[in-house]
Amino acid sequence: MSASVLVVPQPVAARPISPVPAETLSRGALADPDASLGPDWAGSKDQLVAGAGDRSGFHLFVARERDAFAWSNLTTLNAGLPDVGNWTGGVCVTGSGKRAVAVYAPTSYSNKPELATKGAYVAVVDLTNGKVVPLKERVQLAYYNPSCGAGERVLVTRPTDVDQQTTEVIAIDAAAGKVTSTVRLAGQFTNAAPAAEGDYGILRGGLHRLRAGKLTKLADPGGQPFAVRVTAAGAVDVLTVDEAKPGVEARASAHRYDGRRHTVLGTGRATGLELVGLSGGRNALVGDIAGIRRHPADLVLLKAGDKTRVASREGHLLLMSASPAETGQADRRTRLDVTVRATRSGRESRHTVTTTPKAPADVAAPRAGRRQAPSAQITGEVITNPFFRPTCAVPRNDIRRQVLQPSANQVEWAVDLAVQGKLTVSRPANYLKTGGPAYTPQGLFPLPSGPRVPAQVMLAVLAQETNMAQASWHAAPGDGGNPLVSDYYGSRSSSSWGWDYIDYSSSDCGYGISQVTDGMTWDSTKWTEAERVAISSDYAANIAAGLRILVEKFNQVQSLGISVNTNDPRYIENWFLAVWGYNSGVHPQGEPGANGNYGLGWFNNPANPSYPANRTPFLRINTDDASHPSDWSYPERIMGWAEVPQWQWIDPVTKYSKPLFGSSSNQLSLPSRYQFCGAANNCSPFGDNSGCDESCWWHGSTSWASEAAPLSTEKLVYAVGSAEPAVKAVYPKRCTPFSASGALVVDDLKDSSINPLGCAGQSWGGKFTLRLGAPAGDGNSFYADIDVHQLGAGYLGHMWFTHSVDDSDAPLHQVVGTWTPNIRSGIKSWDIVVHLPSHGANETAAEYLIQPGIGIYNDPRDQERTCVVNQDSATQGADRWVSLGRHTLGPRARVQLSNRITGANGEVDIAWDAMAFVPATGTAKSCGTAW
Repeated sequence: MSASVLVVPQPVAARPISPVPAETLSRGALADPDASLGPDWAGSKDQLVAGAGDRSGFHLFVARERDAFAWSNLTTLNAGLPDVGNWTGGVCVTGSGKRAVAVYAPTSYSNKPELATKGAYVAVVDLTNGKVVPLKERVQLAYYNPSCGAGERVLVTRPTDVDQQTTEVIAIDAAAGKVTSTVRLAGQFTNAAPAAEGDYGILRGGLHRLRAGKLTKLADPGGQPFAVRVTAAGAVDVLTVDEAKPGVEARASAHRYDGRRHTVLGTGRATGLELVGLSGGRNALVGDIAGIRRHPADLVLLKAGDKTRVASREGHLLLMSASPAETGQADRRTRLDVTVRATRSGRESRHTVTTTPKAPADVAAPRAGRRQAPSAQITGEVITNPFFRPTCAVPRNDIRRQVLQPSANQVEWAVDLAVQGKLTVSRPANYLKTGGPAYTPQGLFPLPSGPRVPAQVMLAVLAQETNMAQASWHAAPGDGGNPLVSDYYGSRSSSSWGWDYIDYSSSDCGYGISQVTDGMTWDSTKWTEAERVAISSDYAANIAAGLRILVEKFNQVQSLGISVNTNDPRYIENWFLAVWGYNSGVHPQGEPGANGNYGLGWFNNPANPSYPANRTPFLRINTDDASHPSDWSYPERIMGWAEVPQWQWIDPVTKYSKPLFGSSSNQLSLPSRYQFCGAANNCSPFGDNSGCDESCWWHGSTSWASEAAPLSTEKLVYAVGSAEPAVKAVYPKRCTPFSASGALVVDDLKDSSINPLGCAGQSWGGKFTLRLGAPAGDGNSFYADIDVHQLGAGYLGHMWFTHSVDDSDAPLHQVVGTWTPNIRSGIKSWDIVVHLPSHGANETAAEYLIQPGIGIYNDPRDQERTCVVNQDSATQGADRWVSLGRHTLGPRARVQLSNRITGANGEVDIAWDAMAFVPATGTAKSCGTAW
């Protein structure tokens, strides 16, 4: 075997070297490519393809060496889901380098076992032009999905249930953009790898070949496998984590199976060795390669100091991390913090990549024959749907059900008091204008008898569940907004895609900051109407209700005789089992069909091979872990958020305090990956027949900390009796009424006092309606309602917004707002002025249609006129009034704004706020000028 070498493509004629342009540097180009990449970089065909998610979707980026590896946003994928928070996923490139396959989902899916195991979306992307072919299959959100090889066949997998004891292997022909086969296998089959002469993967620790629907065991690599790839020549490379003694750093072994024999090539640090694919059907070992003693010619060695996420096609650039860069500003551009390493020079660089986002390219085209509802109209009152009946109890877009988004200090205050049973702040009648009775949070939802929850455990749960948000993801702290509901319309968990579908039978009614689900459907009797409204609208009440559930899970686990360590609930680590049950449930003794099994399910067991065996503790080494949370079990993530407090998603500050650590390392004491793997759940951690049989539910007692000293306890910031802190609003509220002599002001609500910001009401000089679907009522539909949002921003603390859509998407997603002034009689000149909010509006070409309403036949003054306005709050930065021009108006005058804009991509916010009609005096202002 030869020494380690870097395979470099044959150079082609290089173009003259010139300084890297500033625009290219802003997209992450290497500032000194000659030094980093070598003199031939400008003629290279190497490219890196990577995926990263933010709140607009999962973005696929391409960085080409000839551009000094500047990043470009190739396409955006979001399945047409408009209000789901951040996205995550994985991507691989086919053997030709012409196509990529992406598996992607909202990060919140990692919190739902059913969605994490078979809810992720799949799409094929043409890397030459960005064309996307979405597939109907829904698969597992796992680190080994998708899997590419030397050809154009790509494999994805999904278990048939959350216990993962049956697996479906789905083959995709990326060139044709279609699924070619689905094979169902008994057992948990992971790390599927495509090959020309049969596919490969891991079943119960052994390397197996899958051919013609049948499995054949080929080798027992030992340890726990976490990577499998096949070369163009048919050799199979495998990485495993070896069994290690306590306190000894784990090692990973590199294996090769060449069809005849199994060879161990060497070892490296388990957390520092990865297996990736390169062009030409080659593989590469990346990271700690010093211990790799030998390697074939088609197995390249690439040195790196940190864990590698992605390698470029020729191995010239390694991506170490990529996560959204939070700027705290309203900005439609995509920003990523990335760390890369040039393998030729060993140089690492860290920078923020700024690119222009793409329209979602995976939204299925409208289908004929879908159920259609009558057009809907919003008049500032409760929206009712005469055709469908929502499953979830508290509706969206109901002005009496607005939610105030809390800031991090308020959440920590509520948790600190709630864990002490003292969250008794008085909420007056009609709190947040909901019309409900007076209450206190823990008067409605008192703590059950049981242990006290450490504050950092509850804070970590809130961080993982919702990023500590009570209102919709669109609302910044200090804003009002719709309730945060896991899946109000059922469009995420159904077999269909996106905003064209409503399936209330599939709704997930998890509400608010702790995602309280039980009792939140319309037909449930668990809570009263007042309690349900409090859960959905008041972050403090929601925390009180969520805390009850966590205590109940601890009690349930204890009742089954399941415990860890000292079993003392004062210690954060001793809540590992309770948060496990909080997420995926606890199976009681005597459960029907369980054959005597009981305990905590396999999905969240750290020994589950759905999680990479070489992972480091969540967030301990790299905060980029938060961008791909499905690589860790739920209890591991909660321990990570308790140890490393979440940072604010608007401001660059941490949201809550660290715990009082029990050791000088300032780290929690965590269980090993195989702490819950043994005879109790038929589980074997290493070697032949590793994994588990039957249900794999764990019960019993185990300990990884023999004394209390190494364990950690809570740290409280707020003492009993502390007053509720003021919200740290990101944007100032606009409660100052418009003032102009004789002005007729028309707001977007009938009663503007119904806002959670405390703005006083004002009498109006007209009415506003927001109509969804075809304006005449003869077409579609309530599908537009999915993407209509109310926001506590703008004039007097309320506005509506949706996204601009192209004419081809209308009338299915058409939304038309109409302002009608009360011009009683007469025809005269009026200045029309529209209020634009400081955020929540980004449309640069909002076309207002002015209909004079004079009603005189052939009167030229009665012709419709338009005024195109730039609503973009990212460039303006504050609430403002803008002129629509001076117009002669009569008694039937009105102004309309539609979200139908030619060429719109469905990504840009367009808003409806207040409008003023002012009797004309002085010099007229032209369309689009400041008032």
